[in-house]
Amino acid sequence: MALTNFRKETSERSDHVNWAKALLVEKSDFYLDSIEGCNQNNAHRVTCLMERARVDYDPSANSTIDEITTSIVALEGKEALARKINFAQCYGVPLSYALYCNERENVYFFHVHSPTHVKFVKQYHSYREFADWIAAIKGWESSKPFRECQDLPYFDKALREAGTPWPTNIDCFICDGSNRPVAILEFQNAKTTKVAQHCNNDFFLCKMATKDEKGHVKYHDDIRRWTSQEILRVQSGLRYFILTWAPAEGDYMLKEVDTITMPYFKKTQDNRDWKYRDAYKAAMHRYVADGKLAANEDALAANFQTYHLIKKEDRIETVVNEPPLSYGDKTFPSLYYRRKELIRNDRASLVQRFIDMLTGGP
Repeated sequence: MALTNFRKETSERSDHVNWAKALLVEKSDFYLDSIEGCNQNNAHRVTCLMERARVDYDPSANSTIDEITTSIVALEGKEALARKINFAQCYGVPLSYALYCNERENVYFFHVHSPTHVKFVKQYHSYREFADWIAAIKGWESSKPFRECQDLPYFDKALREAGTPWPTNIDCFICDGSNRPVAILEFQNAKTTKVAQHCNNDFFLCKMATKDEKGHVKYHDDIRRWTSQEILRVQSGLRYFILTWAPAEGDYMLKEVDTITMPYFKKTQDNRDWKYRDAYKAAMHRYVADGKLAANEDALAANFQTYHLIKKEDRIETVVNEPPLSYGDKTFPSLYYRRKELIRNDRASLVQRFIDMLTGGP
């Protein structure tokens, strides 16, 4: 087989309007890179960090591993590829690379150990087979519906049709001049609110709720997303920053995460936790939607459990917090920050403020 015409496709849709990222890339001395796919399992560990490229297949020729290595390096850039390999090492995994061919619906899977050492791992003979493998290493099923987007690449649509989407991306990780990872950065586009009014904990604690045609309430939350981000932070030991921006605003908000305390949806004796989960989400919704009244906070703190993650040797362990929960002990469900700054109408100050926060120490 010969694999040719390596090119990038992505499901990311907001990078081209992200003025905050563009400024940091252009004017800071740090490197900002992303990872196209990050898979985590139900033991709260990153199991696979993946890049990807679409390729053409030529049955009349053969590609050597050296030729494939050269094509990957040419596509990524040698220094950028080295940074991604170093970032994967923070999680004790190799950088994986999926080359996919739409015409054959085959995936050719590699491990990239260095810019000069690429190892072939496996060929998947259908996109469904590859989707099944992603599901197997994930070990849990998402109940959240897939985001409908007609302009997704065919590869992404095929994986979703097979029941398992391409893993979520890592928005941005930051490396110093030696290509050493120093932090993770999450960009948040506040286009549907305002930067100044954007609050992660409102979404985390189920502020949004809707009713179905039968009148049943469905609570919407970001718990799974922030659990995933906390796994990234805890497992790697890297600092974690959030930069909130909006396309039409000069405001921005910089935050550094201290820890994230998640709601603990315990299992009941018959292993059906949905009633407990709904009661928990209803209590969080009341607390946020009613303006965080003390009475609602007390009810939430007195009747439910939370958990946080710690790294112990090479394991990620779950520590359950029993009631009464409190903000002071960081046991109340919440994202907790070391620093939080709102800057009004001053895009030009972003680079220096970000450098000051990044180099100021934890």
